[in-house]
Amino acid sequence: MILSAALDNGYIFMSLVAILTSVISAVYYLAIIKQIFFEKPSYKLNPVLNDLSLNCVISNGKTILKKTMLKVNNIVISSSLSVIISILTLIILLFIFIPQE
Repeated sequence: MILSAALDNGYIFMSLVAILTSVISAVYYLAIIKQIFFEKPSYKLNPVLNDLSLNCVISNGKTILKKTMLKVNNIVISSSLSVIISILTLIILLFIFIPQE
């Protein structure tokens, strides 16, 4: 709409510059998206982290309630936390796509 209004008012050169810069930036952004999702990563995970385990102690300050061991593979987000994150993400997307008061 902005480019259409600029062309209607005779700002042809400015519209061409805006279109050209938009195309250049789209090429850069799409290259990043392509690298993130479609190319194989060149890094390797540290093998020390695969065997990492943490000893945890849950206490109420005076007595030990539970001793447990955490490994990298069994750390997960609870379902209630994932639902809250999803709802907040959807609310933010609503504000982005429907920016009305």
